[in-house]
Amino acid sequence: MASDTAGTLSRRRLLGMAGAGVFAAAGLLSACAPQPAADGGSTAGHGGAQGADVPVGELTFALPSSISSLDVGHESGVLNYLVATLAQESLVSISPDGELKPGLATSWKQTNAATYVFTLRRGVVFTDGSPFTAADVVASIEEIRDPKNGSALAYAFAGVSSVKATGTHEVTIRLSAPDAAFIWNTGPGGLLVSSEKFLAANRGKIGTEKTLLLGTGAYRITEFAADSHVLLESNPHWWGEKPALKKLKLSFVPDAGTRLVAMKSGAIDGALGLASDETSGWASAADITYTGDRSVVALAFDTAKAPWNDPHVRRAVAHAADREGMVKGILHGKAEVADALVSPDMWGDLMPADQVRAEYAKITSYGFDLDKARTELAKSAHADGFTAELHYPSSGPQLGKAALALADSLKKLGITLKVKEITLEAWVAELGSGKQPLQFLWYFPVTGDPAELADPYLNASATATDIAHYDVTAVNKALDSAKSDTDKASRAGKLMTAVRTAGDDLPYLPLWWGQTATALSKDIVLQQPGPFAFVGPWAARIRKAA
Repeated sequence: MASDTAGTLSRRRLLGMAGAGVFAAAGLLSACAPQPAADGGSTAGHGGAQGADVPVGELTFALPSSISSLDVGHESGVLNYLVATLAQESLVSISPDGELKPGLATSWKQTNAATYVFTLRRGVVFTDGSPFTAADVVASIEEIRDPKNGSALAYAFAGVSSVKATGTHEVTIRLSAPDAAFIWNTGPGGLLVSSEKFLAANRGKIGTEKTLLLGTGAYRITEFAADSHVLLESNPHWWGEKPALKKLKLSFVPDAGTRLVAMKSGAIDGALGLASDETSGWASAADITYTGDRSVVALAFDTAKAPWNDPHVRRAVAHAADREGMVKGILHGKAEVADALVSPDMWGDLMPADQVRAEYAKITSYGFDLDKARTELAKSAHADGFTAELHYPSSGPQLGKAALALADSLKKLGITLKVKEITLEAWVAELGSGKQPLQFLWYFPVTGDPAELADPYLNASATATDIAHYDVTAVNKALDSAKSDTDKASRAGKLMTAVRTAGDDLPYLPLWWGQTATALSKDIVLQQPGPFAFVGPWAARIRKAA
């Protein structure tokens, strides 16, 4: 989910939950609101694998890459969210299936199309024991909105005209114009609440090894070493159902072989975000589960720069990409060839699934065909070929294998594609920087709305995230109009118009919609599977196997 910006590129840059494309923002765990305290606020019941409600002293999980900041406003990759949402909470939460649920707000209402009023949960305290109030919500949003902070989440509140505490336990947010998808921005993908006092005292230092994070979540972070690990312990002040897991260590282990050895030796209790091509060796040591996560992997062509401004070049590359071969050979079938940036599962109740599939079938198909690729290249201004470079993050070896497969095909056309592995941090920094005209987009959604991908990546007004510099008037108008459209069917039609038009124009070449692989010791289970598992208090759902 998407991770965002070099400088200003938001989480949507990659994530996608960026994005930063580390490992799926989804998975096995629940992102729904925890069991509420007595003051109210419904949540989804427990589902999925059941375990025994007995204490779990301490667990260690391996993650496929490191993070340099705990603050998702300054580094917004999937791993950053995985850690931060254990310690911090948002006004609304997201259920495993992508539905909005109560969070720090027990309820909310729209008094008009551009005004939201949130009733806050009572009796909540931060991990330092200080009470949670409306002033903390206001301060957290204003911290994001302040341009001096350079928050990667600023996009989420760009349309806000005011945010005010209209009561000790009430916050009112007014928009400058109606935005049909705004409520999602008050969820964990756009807002993680901290203390007004903590924010004021630690500006510029939050998320570092010395300052850490302060929140109201199920866990508190006790130690952070950017190149090594994060330590957490359960929060005795948490308003939700007390977690069975008391202590958690998240170790950064980039090397796949080292992770497997650690699992087999018992040094770790599980690994999150496994690549599909590395799971075969884990079966004897762990239970492996695959979960559709609505993520997308695509090639982003900078349509403002040669040679990618030439549609014939883009079509040539599209025909040279054996996407079915990638899914079968590299991902072992644990993915689906993508027809568009937005996964069909993202449309929710806006459009029936069969209608979404029917609309996607109308998008121009660019099947693997080297003869067609040669024909398209011959029509271009680069008929003799050219040299390009494509970087992929070390946390995504499957992207590297896909890039090498594409390079092999392009070589037959006279195109040289130089493939290079770089660190996740370096890859995130490149996104949206304009330094690389050909990039991978690896995005993990944190909402259940197709606009999360369509608007930032296809709308020219979203300059920080439109990494393809795609600018088509009809698409811009459709997306802008969809923002203020309160009729679901009408809004869905506008969003689909944008997605289909862009699919034909090919500013991005969608490769596949992915799945998350998680390996766990056979004596523990994770309750409530769902595509938004790691965007919430996921560790609180860990139980001993029954």
